[in-house]
Amino acid sequence: MKIYKNDAHLKHQSRLELVPGKFIPTLDVRERTGAILETLQRAGGAQVIDCAPATMQDLLCIHSQDYLDFLSTAWKEWSMAFSPELDGVGFVWPHRNRPARCPVAIEGRIAYYMFDGVSTITPDMWSATLGAAGAALQAASDLKYFGTRGLVLARPPGHHASKDMGGGTSYTNHTALAAQTLTAGGARVAILDIDAHHGNGAQDIFWARDDVLTVSIHTDPAVDYPYFSGYADEIGEGSGEGFNLNIPVPPGTRWPDYSQALAAAVEKLRGFAPDYLVVALGADAHVDDPAGRIHLQTEDFRLIGREIAALEIPHMFLLEGGYGLDVIGECVRNVVAPGN
Repeated sequence: MKIYKNDAHLKHQSRLELVPGKFIPTLDVRERTGAILETLQRAGGAQVIDCAPATMQDLLCIHSQDYLDFLSTAWKEWSMAFSPELDGVGFVWPHRNRPARCPVAIEGRIAYYMFDGVSTITPDMWSATLGAAGAALQAASDLKYFGTRGLVLARPPGHHASKDMGGGTSYTNHTALAAQTLTAGGARVAILDIDAHHGNGAQDIFWARDDVLTVSIHTDPAVDYPYFSGYADEIGEGSGEGFNLNIPVPPGTRWPDYSQALAAAVEKLRGFAPDYLVVALGADAHVDDPAGRIHLQTEDFRLIGREIAALEIPHMFLLEGGYGLDVIGECVRNVVAPGN
């Protein structure tokens, strides 16, 4: 299997993230991708490809110009207004209504464009984001033109980034970028998101489209992040009505119940009959993950991988969440190479 990466992310590291009631050291550490790569290389057959970064022009197919302009200059503005010793983070998060207003002050703009206190602005956030996006682009192009199945070690993750907003340590949406790339020439594409948290960004980007099916299995947002999206009644609108499927599961869900959710996802995918499948591969559904609340065991990820392989749809994988360094490598390997 080909492993697509860009090492710009190794310089990107937030200092803290806000969880209910306290700040904690960030869970999205640079060692995540290394743990996966080491496991895959130890298993053998991994071909590592270092990819060129994406450009802002590449990202305009899924993100707004104003949002990308913000991301590209946010650190410079923040460090000049406050201090380069501090991560950029907002402290007031607005509802965009009455009408939506984007402040001039950088701390206000950060809060306008980043919907939580998890996704801080750092000196190397933008270069890391472009690097991850570039890896997603190359993997999608190789799948489309050469039939190459690969894994993108994307960091920072991407599935929480919508058209004009980031969050969940996501700044641009690499999963959506890969899916959009694969639609060239009129292809039908499906996204299967198995991260423990709702893939709200892909849902937003493809909400009114019928050429991309979005399917997400995740912890019930009534009781878990991101709280405001991922409910079962969110099905798309206009041309996209019926082309978005959310399958929320209760906290503590184990394989017998999770497998039923996966079966519903597989049924939807088979009915759509896509030309390509993009798998947003989060390993935070593992019982020992510090951020997830789904209780899968390591071997359960092999069963997920077998279900994906049985679809016999040309597909690729992109790393999303997964923060347990002791288990992330085996979980990812079991999904991408379930026969090994």
